[in-house]
Amino acid sequence: MREIDANKLQQMIIGAYDLLNENREMVNSLNVFPVPDGDTGTNMTMTMKSGVDKVNQLNSDSCYDIAKALSQGTLMGARGNSGVILSQLVRGFSKAIKGKSIIETSDIKEIFQIANQTAYKAVMKPTEGTILTVSQKMTDKANQFYTDDISLDRYLFEIISEGQIALDNTPNQLPVLKEAGVVDSGGQGLITLLKGAFSALNSDINIKDIESKNVKAYKDLPFELEFELATTEESYQTILKNLENMADDIEQTFEQEILKASLKTDNPYSLLQMLTVDGEILKAELTNLNPNMEKVKARKKSQAKKYGFIAVSRGEGYDSILESMNIDEIISGGQTMNPSTEDIFNSLDRVNAENIIIFPNNKNIIMSAKQAAEITEKNAVVVETRSIPETFTAMLEFDPDSSIEENVENMNEAIKYLHVAEISISIRDTSIKGVEISRDDYLGILDGDIVTSNKKIVDTALKTVDHALAKDSDLSLVTLYYGEDIDKKDAKDLVKKISKKHKGVDVELVYGGQPVYYYTITLE
Repeated sequence: MREIDANKLQQMIIGAYDLLNENREMVNSLNVFPVPDGDTGTNMTMTMKSGVDKVNQLNSDSCYDIAKALSQGTLMGARGNSGVILSQLVRGFSKAIKGKSIIETSDIKEIFQIANQTAYKAVMKPTEGTILTVSQKMTDKANQFYTDDISLDRYLFEIISEGQIALDNTPNQLPVLKEAGVVDSGGQGLITLLKGAFSALNSDINIKDIESKNVKAYKDLPFELEFELATTEESYQTILKNLENMADDIEQTFEQEILKASLKTDNPYSLLQMLTVDGEILKAELTNLNPNMEKVKARKKSQAKKYGFIAVSRGEGYDSILESMNIDEIISGGQTMNPSTEDIFNSLDRVNAENIIIFPNNKNIIMSAKQAAEITEKNAVVVETRSIPETFTAMLEFDPDSSIEENVENMNEAIKYLHVAEISISIRDTSIKGVEISRDDYLGILDGDIVTSNKKIVDTALKTVDHALAKDSDLSLVTLYYGEDIDKKDAKDLVKKISKKHKGVDVELVYGGQPVYYYTITLE
């Protein structure tokens, strides 16, 4: 085998997507933080699906045309940091074969090199032990292993094998991976895609000979879930394959394009997200979970003005506050759904302003926001907020008479001094930076680090506040934003406990209505 034509390339792209889709829950399980607030497997799968959909609309005998369509689809459909990096790898692949009808063995080296360079340029501070490291090691192997007489399938096999070795080594490069006992989830997603693509070559070489020594098997830690889903016969078969990977004790019937199922799963959030890709959820019996996780709230177009604002939000209380601050577009982030580059781009299109400031409000949405800002023709900048309360702080610094550069500088300076804590629940046993965590423990996360894990939510909240005040003795105001699963009376009781314990600190209570995080706490 010496070349890949357009038909074979399209089969490889579909094979890559199919294998990742089948294994998305395995990739999700590798996330270091055991919190159900957005998963690498889901983000990369949905990014890839956007590319596959674009390719399937094309009828071309040119490999470049197919790669270009894949690039356009993944660029606009990129979700989360892993999805953005994947879209940049695909973009580099497209650039490397510009004008080519077929891909020859001699092209592979340049494909990996340009794809790797493009992805690295998209990340301001590349970190060793991530998807970028896996990409770099495969690029090095491509440069070292090529000979004029090597077959294309053997060459790719050796490159992917090197990628698997690099992936298995990621825990030795990032201590947080080693402590959690996992490999890098983005790197795992990339290797899974490449293995799926290789399988479509129908080579005599068995890609299954490449085995990981580190990836943990999926563990069944069940929740009960019943649902009804409207879907097609074709999608039904895909869903069944996914359910076999994500659930146990499955009882299901499929009649008149309605799937009714009862099952056990360890992560209903990701499972429901998977269902929304291939169908419409009609009913889901799971307490306090809203299955409609991809709503974008339309806002009336403003009149032409100097400044416009876009913010990602999740929670009706947060939405109300953002509306009161004259945010033009509020994008629903959903429970485990990161908005895509296209979602943010479309919001930019709807805001009629000379300058637009985007608040991503989640570290995993920053890259998608930046990518949207780069491809729009409007003057848009991203203030790298990692939580919704940071947007509140930033907007208080806004001066309509100042330049956009001055406003962004002042906003960044203000949020730099804001401490943000979050209280959530663990979905698995793990250990992170010396904190031992059991499944169903309540986690206290302060400025991005897990600082405490306890059986009671009140203990976790109090200890998290203790950590923050010990870290910065000048803090004098604590604001509790309570989520959709917290009773207001319980939230008031917690306020009293914090006030009693820390008498020199003012404590305020605000309804956020956010999912996943029972409390978001700011300290300033």
